[in-house]
Amino acid sequence: MLSHLLKDTSVIVSTGNVLNVSELRKKAGQKPTDELTDCLRSTFGDAEVTDLLPSRRLITRRNNDLLEKVKEHPRADIKIGAKIFLNRFSEPALTEAVEKLFETLNVSYLDNLILAYHPTATGSSNGTDGTNGAAQPDEPSEAEVKEGVIEWAVGSDNAVGYLKKLWTLLERYAGDGKIGQLGIADLDADSLKELYDASTVHPSIAQINLAACCVVPPQLQAYCNQNEIQLLTHSDPQELLPREVLNELELASYGAGWTSRYQVHIKCRGVLAAKGFIVSLERSN
Repeated sequence: MLSHLLKDTSVIVSTGNVLNVSELRKKAGQKPTDELTDCLRSTFGDAEVTDLLPSRRLITRRNNDLLEKVKEHPRADIKIGAKIFLNRFSEPALTEAVEKLFETLNVSYLDNLILAYHPTATGSSNGTDGTNGAAQPDEPSEAEVKEGVIEWAVGSDNAVGYLKKLWTLLERYAGDGKIGQLGIADLDADSLKELYDASTVHPSIAQINLAACCVVPPQLQAYCNQNEIQLLTHSDPQELLPREVLNELELASYGAGWTSRYQVHIKCRGVLAAKGFIVSLERSN
């Protein structure tokens, strides 16, 4: 079904504004992975293809109103936030994910960006060769967590060290005025402190998944209070586009290099004007 779209190349899929798709609006309240899966299916079903160099393709949705929604109000009147999901260390992948956000939304800055970096034991030290670090089929699933305890990057060597390198990349965007606030997802208190102490642009947002750790760890809450870090909850899994979902989408020979989710809010009313995903799919064989 997808062979005519993918043509055995690595692709970037941009769903556009999914709020204007009636079939997706009817499914409000889905789990994040289910929502992304349906958005990808819908985009593939109404796809417009652009060839990129070298040997990549961009798949977008026809009749997409994302740019119209972004330009409907002055930039100062809207708030654009994004979250990047990365399961393997790769500076090129993170750079591409950030640049594609600017390009897709046609804006010069983001109000906030949250990084969800969940390395695995097999993938934490890879990606330094300039590849986009596509996830592999044999990567382990999410680690089990204990009551009131966040266990981040279990079994990965030097995960914080690699996170610091990724964070330095994001700091450059913040220093250039292209990102207002930087946030991080799912770090335990010790890892957050290590990142905070090593950074020049400190994380001002910390997300935790209460579905995983059940209660806010007291040590993490105290550290965030002491350092004026906004502590927020979320329901995203550690791997947003797992292997079984890729197989279900007829993408068995692909891995998710990175995934971005963006939201555009109208500030004065707090109304969500646009929402969408951008996914990098890398050939894995």
